[in-house]
Order: sequence, then structure tokens, then C-alpha cells
Amino acid sequence: MEDLADILEQELERAFEVKDRKSLSRYVKLLTNNIIIKNHYERQLVEMKSEIRLLAETMKEGFRQIEKRFEAIDKRFEAVDKRFEAVDKRFEAVDKRFEAVDKRFEEMYRYMDKRFEDMNRRFNMMFAFMNIGFGIIILITILFKFMQ
Repeated sequence: MEDLADILEQELERAFEVKDRKSLSRYVKLLTNNIIIKNHYERQLVEMKSEIRLLAETMKEGFRQIEKRFEAIDKRFEAVDKRFEAVDKRFEAVDKRFEAVDKRFEEMYRYMDKRFEDMNRRFNMMFAFMNIGFGIIILITILFKFMQ
């Protein structure tokens, strides 16, 4: 940069009439410092832009990965939903089987009630006939006792 400052100072001396050499030197130093600072800022700006681009690409890639994960999670939920639907169908089938078994038990219960009613009627008839039979036997024995 010192070479640039010397070249600028010499060129300005040749191009213009210099009244104050110190003022010219300060002007050239200010000018070269501004050029240096500007170059430095421009380099930093370019670096920052490239870093921002890199960061943006990294973020986009991260979002893509997150999106893929969410899609995978959605697929898992769909699979779980299908499993629950299958389990629901199985429970429905089991419920139907239990209903059929309940109907069979109800039919058996009715059948047993009917049989017990028939048995009760038969028992009552048998008991009535036995009573009548014993009554006749007692009556016959009493009649034989009086006839003798």
C-alpha cells in the first residue's frame, strides 16, 4: 500500500500545483486508507454473503431432512391407523361371536326352562297318581279290614 501512496502522491504533484506538501501527503494517506478499508469491507461482505448462502443452503437441507422425517412419521401413523382398523375389525368379529354364543345360551336357557316345566308337570302328575294310588290302596285295606 505504501507503493500506491507514493505513486498517487507523485502523480498528484505532477498534475497539480502543490502549495502544501504535508496536506498532499495526508490526502493521499486518507485516500489509500479508505481504499484499504473499502477493500477490506468488500472482502468481508463477499465472505459474509458466501457464508449466508452456505447457511441458507444448510437450513434448506435441514428443512428437507425434517420434512422427510415428518413424512416417515406420517407413514408410521398411517400404518398404526391401519393396524387399529384391523384390530377394530377383529373386535367386531369377536363381538359377533359373543353375540352368537349369547344367543345359543339364551336358546339353551329357554330349552332348559321348557324341559323343567315338562318335568315339573310330569312330576306333579306322577305325584298325583301316586297319591291317588296310595289313597286307593289305603281305601282297599280299610275295606278289607271291615269286611273280615
